[in-house]
Parts: sequence; C-alpha cells; structure tokens
Amino acid sequence: MRLHRLAAIGVLSAMAGGAQTAQTSSAGPDWTPGSRHWSLTVWRVVAVGPARPVSIASLSPEVRSQTAGSFGQTAGSLGQSAGATGQTAGSFGQSTGSIGKSAGSVGQTAGSFGVSTGALASAAAAANGSDAIAPKDDSARSRLNHDFDEGQSGVDGLATTVEEVGVDELQTRLDAVAGKGDAPDVLVGTPLPDAWSNQNSGLVRRYGLVTLGVVDLIPQTEVGENTPARLEASILVRAPHPRAAREFIKWLSDRRAYIYTDRPNPPLGADPPSVVARAALRSVLFGGEIGVSADRQMADFDPQIAQRMAMGVSGSGLLNGLRVDIDRSSVSANERFAVVELRAVMESRAAFGVAHAVVVLRMDETGQWRVLQLTPNLAAKQQQVAADSLSGVSTRVRREEVAQVRSAALAAPVDGDNRPPVPEFWWDNMGAGTLEVVEWQRRIGDSWTGSNLYFVREDAGNLRTRTTGRFADASGVYRWRVWSLGRGGTSAISGWRSVNILPQ
Repeated sequence: MRLHRLAAIGVLSAMAGGAQTAQTSSAGPDWTPGSRHWSLTVWRVVAVGPARPVSIASLSPEVRSQTAGSFGQTAGSLGQSAGATGQTAGSFGQSTGSIGKSAGSVGQTAGSFGVSTGALASAAAAANGSDAIAPKDDSARSRLNHDFDEGQSGVDGLATTVEEVGVDELQTRLDAVAGKGDAPDVLVGTPLPDAWSNQNSGLVRRYGLVTLGVVDLIPQTEVGENTPARLEASILVRAPHPRAAREFIKWLSDRRAYIYTDRPNPPLGADPPSVVARAALRSVLFGGEIGVSADRQMADFDPQIAQRMAMGVSGSGLLNGLRVDIDRSSVSANERFAVVELRAVMESRAAFGVAHAVVVLRMDETGQWRVLQLTPNLAAKQQQVAADSLSGVSTRVRREEVAQVRSAALAAPVDGDNRPPVPEFWWDNMGAGTLEVVEWQRRIGDSWTGSNLYFVREDAGNLRTRTTGRFADASGVYRWRVWSLGRGGTSAISGWRSVNILPQ
C-alpha cells in the first residue's frame, strides 16, 4: 500500500458548520466543534493500483468460496510443491524465498496490515509532518500534491492518509474492508471512474453518497480558462469518520476560491442584500421561483431545470429528503447595486455536496433589494471571477463620480439568425460604462435554463463592442442581451435576441 500524510494547514478557520450536515450519520462522533484531532482515510482511484501481496484478508467472500479448480488448478495440486504444477513460485512475481518474510520485504511494513486509521493518524502527527509510511518512490505523492494544489491541502487538525486503489480492484477492496477500521472515508479521482460515479447504475449507489453540485465549467470571458483535470470526491456510506469526511469535501470544493487571496472565510451576513440573496438561492435549490424578490428585468427561467443543473443531478430519487444549509456569505454593495457570494451545503438521504452561488441585486424605486440575476452553482474559482469582475460596479463612490449609462444597441447576430458554434456578437455600447456583461440562456423544450454571465471589459472611447461568444459552443437555441454597468452601481439592460447555433 502507498500511504501518505497530507500536510494539515489552517485553510478552514470556521469548522462549526460540519456538525450541521453530519448529524444524520450513525457512525459515531468522530468530530465535535473545537476538536483538533481528526482522522480521515482517502482512497485515490487510479487506472492501475499498486501491486499487492495476496492474503486471505484481501479476498472477497465470493473469492474464498471458490474451488482451487476455478483458478486453473485441479484439487489434486493442493499440497504439492510449486514445481509439481509446472510453475516456479517466481512465476507468481515472487521468489520462493519471499514466502514467510515480513510485509516489509515487498515494500510495506507489517504494521500497515490491520492498523486502525486512528493509529496511523497518531503516528503521522507524532512524526510532525513526515510520511506515516514512506513509499519507495514519491510519484504517487507528487501526483496527489499536484491534484490538491501543490500541498495546499488539509483541514485544520485533520490527519489524513491516502492510498492508491486500482479501478478493477475497487469493489473487491471495498467488500474486504467493510465494517473495519481501515475502511475508506472518501474516494477521490481525476475524475472518478464511470463504474463508480454513474448516478443510476454505478457503484456509488451501493457504497457511497452521490456528490451533488458537480458542474461543468461555464465560459465567463473571451479568454479561455485553464481547465486542469477535474478532481472528484465521494463520501462512503459506511465512512468510519463521516463528519470529518464532510468537512474534507467542503474544503475540497472551496480550495481554489481562497488559496490565492488573503480573504478570510466569510461568515453569514445580516445585511439586506445577503438576506434576500439567501432566500432566493434556497428557493432555487429546492426547485422554486424567486417570486416577489425578483427584479422587474430578471430573466424568466424554468425552476426545475435550474435546480437539476445546480445540483448536477440525473439519477432517480437523489433529492429525497433534501436539506440545504447556506453557511457562508460575502457581500459587496453600494446604494444601487450589490453582489453576494454564497456557499450552500446540500445533503439528502443518498447524496452530499456543495454549491457556490453568485446573486446580483439592484435596489428598486421603493428602496427594496431585488434579484436581477442568480447563478446557483459555479466552480469555486469561477464564483470568485464573477464577484471580482462585478466588484467595481458595487463599490461605493462619491456622488459626482456616479456614471450615467445607456442600454446597448444590439447589432449582430440579428434576432433568430443561424450561426455556427462560437459566433461573434456585436453591439453599440453608447459609452460611459466600465463593464459590459452578456447575459445568456439556452432553450430546453419550451423553457429556458437559468441565465449565466459573460464578462466583457469596455474599451474607453470605443463605441462598438465585438466579442467571441465562447458560451454558444453547442447546437441549440440561445438568447442573449447586454448589461451596461457603470461606476456607482448604475445599470442599463438591452432587449433580448435569439440565435440558433447549428450543429458542426
């Protein structure tokens, strides 16, 4: 086995939210608020796992019940020397002398068999950051550290061991360790294999919790995003440390949002924009509408489609018993315009996950905050991109610095036009703004998906804007409009146009 200790760093400073989502587990109190000694076992699923010595304990019950003949030998071969069957012991990958040696002779210490996760965590902690069990090479460690942002991994106080497991042996290994102390808490992969993650027929429906909130990256700017291999994680139903596993999943979903900034993890805010934004997000995640909190210019959308896309759900029954805990918020607001970032922790009887939302609000003529646009789930890094792009508009400025803006005059494509994928969009921007945003939706049946935002920096002195619509990359009917945004939170929004993207 290749076991590594991930460095424990203080990425998450507020951990009390874990108790809210882990309370349904009956596996025991593996974590309480203020605890500094957690233990977690992670299996990293790879194409081909490391070589393992064969032992009775590693075989599933089905394998132990087979006759010797089913392995290609007659019963009579039992009790004979290896030579009697025409094979040397070396043909099995070991010399005869290796029989009877300690586990350490094949690259493992004997202690790695049957040691509880807690004992491994204690040993790792005592070593003050050294490997719990040192591998002969660090290739697996290097790959793992790369996946977890070059060592920026770990939850405060959490001692974690990681073992590589091959796809073909995954189910057998899970059966072999079921109910034991060294059973895994979490599986990770880049991504996890279809044999595990298929929401209707995969192994996850038998052994794990389906991960909610797994979303594809949405193009946000004309410049292409860096898209490394997607790291996926799933909690085991019988995880020995269910609360620690949930905290790990939350950290894993957040990690790209905070490691490159000095911002603390934001607590819940009681300001009016945050309160309205939280209620709107909760409604969407439960498949509802925004209702009276919607801005008069908010795009219409199908709430059921928006819920499915935010949850990343395709399997049946996954949202039964759904609970949503919005446990973080961050707001930037002036007298006219507000941007709220939210994190929602979602759990049902069969699933667990995290959603990162951005809610854009405007103040109406009565002084009430209304939701202009809501993206219920972005990758955490993209949530930050959206909030940063809009921050200049939500910043407070002096009265004389407030910009006056006019809505853009759309030029091309003309309404209902047919275009190839990734067409160019043109409009006259009328000047005076600092940021232009293309808001777009895609039609599914007779309904529209929730809208998304595509950010275009306005060129000073250039009254015509042209941008490549990277978001319109698949065949179907889209509609789009342009927001013109100015300093001090001023805004003007054009009318809608549709475009039919043809198959390639």
